[in-house]
Amino acid sequence: MLGFAGFKAYSEKLGPLVQAYGTTYFNGEGPPSAPVPCKSEGEILSAIARVHAKYDHFEGDGLQAFEQRATYLKGLPPLRIEKLYVITEDDQLRDGRMVLFIGLRANCVSTVFSFPTRLYRELTLSSGAA
Repeated sequence: MLGFAGFKAYSEKLGPLVQAYGTTYFNGEGPPSAPVPCKSEGEILSAIARVHAKYDHFEGDGLQAFEQRATYLKGLPPLRIEKLYVITEDDQLRDGRMVLFIGLRANCVSTVFSFPTRLYRELTLSSGAA
């Protein structure tokens, strides 16, 4: 606790920390962040079609079951999304070793990340889904 209080007091005196890979601001200082424009489900589906992607789609009970398996089998945190698109193959980007997850909440992309294909297959094969 003392270490945290000392760090906080020290960082208040320092101001922003400028490093080669970026600037770190402390205590809420720094420029305001611009809102990220919403990418809707329609835009995502259009982009998927442009690259001739194959994908899996989860929502409702299927998404909830997938999240529960991911938590149970691999300890992954809940995604807090309403729909999930998993790009498994496409013409331009995928080399077969990674899959791309695109999560939507309120018809806007809220999270994007990738996983090794092997891990994704473990999660889907355990349920017989996809």
